Amino acid sequence: MNKNEFFQSLEEIVVDPLFIGDSMQDLDEETANNTWSMSISKELATEIVVEDFIVFFQRVMTNRREQIKGSNNRDGMLFYIWFEWQSAQIKFNLISDYDTALPFGCEIEITHKLEPIIEEFLRFPYHDGFPFEEVRDDDEMEEDVKEETLKVCLFKINR
Repeated sequence: MNKNEFFQSLEEIVVDPLFIGDSMQDLDEETANNTWSMSISKELATEIVVEDFIVFFQRVMTNRREQIKGSNNRDGMLFYIWFEWQSAQIKFNLISDYDTALPFGCEIEITHKLEPIIEEFLRFPYHDGFPFEEVRDDDEMEEDVKEETLKVCLFKINR
């Protein structure tokens, strides 16, 4: 698959319908229904440039903005993007903006620049999987694991 075919395959993500809840009690359902993820091969990572993903995310945000405008949502929504290295995926989600914390169980660092997230994703050396020699016993890993801060790009989409 080349770069053009890859972004063409993401077209359904661009137009996917949002689940927009009616209250703060719907945040879990929004989180579950409004999460998308993408992975690429190592070969494709060398073909794609940051600007390709910027254009993609601009198209997604335009679509989501239109969906939010056409809804009963009064507060707008939070559009957030992060790179999850364990799955080698770039992920994004939208939840209603009720002045709540983003639903992560770790320390996060908020940025309003998308480029560093995309750059980290594209530079990741294990898009095709972790080499067997990199996989270790769980006990060994617990000793080496340090709490790293997850970088999350955050945009507010107003109604």
